[in-house]
Amino acid sequence: MLREAFAGAGWEVPRLMAELDRTPAFYFDSITQLRMDSWSRGRVTLTGDAGYSPGPAVGGSTSLAVVGAYILAGELAAAGGDHARAFQACERKLADYARRSRVFALNAARRLVPGSRFELWALAQIGRLVSVAPRGVSRALAKLSSHGVRLHDSIALREYARAPAAVHQSAVLAEGP
Repeated sequence: MLREAFAGAGWEVPRLMAELDRTPAFYFDSITQLRMDSWSRGRVTLTGDAGYSPGPAVGGSTSLAVVGAYILAGELAAAGGDHARAFQACERKLADYARRSRVFALNAARRLVPGSRFELWALAQIGRLVSVAPRGVSRALAKLSSHGVRLHDSIALREYARAPAAVHQSAVLAEGP
């Protein structure tokens, strides 16, 4: 598959393809987003990367995981431990945020991984220009590319009341000694 994808690429690619046959420690995988209709089934829910599939290698998954854990804990407390109600509320509150994170990640990956020689050249030129640009220009460019930061700062978090002591006690009893 790799040889077919990189056939005729030139530069050092033929040598690198030859090295594939000689190395015992080669790992190759795709970067994939899995999307589910629901993050939970029964008493189990997925959080973080496993549930929200925020994006292929472009950041934001830690923010989404922390926000998701906070909302899940708050909704479990608000539901008095009723996991089904809490899971549904958590998904309702996070669904749009997670969807926007996935869209941002896919778009960012497309910009960061050149698809042609021209795109590779253009990306290198932009990198060179940014490194020598006056500070004001660099700041303006950073502001233009800060959509991901704004996205991950955009969710409104509510203050949750502390869970009643009975909910805390039942959790401790469920864990055992």
